[in-house]
Amino acid sequence: MIRCIAAIFSLLVLFFSGLTSVYASERQYQWVVDSTWLHQQIMDQQHVLIFDARSQEQYQQGHINTAISFPTELTYVEINNAYYVKNIKKIAPLLQQKGITASQQIIIYDQGDLKNAARLFWVLELYGVKNIAILNGGIDVWHPQYSLTQTVIPVQQSQYFPVLNSTVYASTTVAKIAAYSDLYQLYDSRSVAEFMGERSATKKFGHIPKAKNIQNSVFFNTTTEGIKILKSPQQLESIFATLDKSRKSVTYCNKGKASTLTYFLMKQAGFKVSHYDGSWLDWSEKGLPVEK
Repeated sequence: MIRCIAAIFSLLVLFFSGLTSVYASERQYQWVVDSTWLHQQIMDQQHVLIFDARSQEQYQQGHINTAISFPTELTYVEINNAYYVKNIKKIAPLLQQKGITASQQIIIYDQGDLKNAARLFWVLELYGVKNIAILNGGIDVWHPQYSLTQTVIPVQQSQYFPVLNSTVYASTTVAKIAAYSDLYQLYDSRSVAEFMGERSATKKFGHIPKAKNIQNSVFFNTTTEGIKILKSPQQLESIFATLDKSRKSVTYCNKGKASTLTYFLMKQAGFKVSHYDGSWLDWSEKGLPVEK
């Protein structure tokens, strides 16, 4: 009888573990959607808010039907040669103007390298928006399959008031702690040449002490047509398996686009990760120590 109960218990554990695994996989896929799924949502007139994170000029040249222009540049403020996310007072009117609500599903896309899309994802997440996904391949994948429009979509403004989600934000102080604490790992998403100190966007050359370099290019496969597509969850998992998930992770680049893609994918993979606002431009401007 005891053996029978133990066997049943073991089966239940395996069953629920399987459910957990399936749920995790499904949740992971919900962060990244493909063009077929999004097109079906539009055809079915589902209430999905679609943001085009490219420039206003690119949007005007042609965009996905029903998409609203939301250039990532609108989320920045420049201070002393570095770029930071707008504070809650300045970002609130912008989010309301774009029609954001707390519950509506949001899909973000850009040209296809996902840097602008990931940056906007991080900004929205920072200010309390939760139901967000990114279109894999962006316009580069969409346009060969479906038509674009130049019609400007009217926006119904909302009353959304942002709530700060500080867990995804790393300040200069956090970055300094991360540079010397074994509890953290820094990830530099700039080019190898910049990481090695061979060239720089600033007067400082090198990288933040203890940082490791991880290139955005490792996250993509290239189709026969030359279009970049995110690797499968299994392929991405094999990349992140070499990194230390037990530490808190902090990502940075120059301005905060490439590193938010690293942030986005690391978070999907289950890392405790935040993005360093201001990134290398902030670190350099403040004259902080570097390594080569």
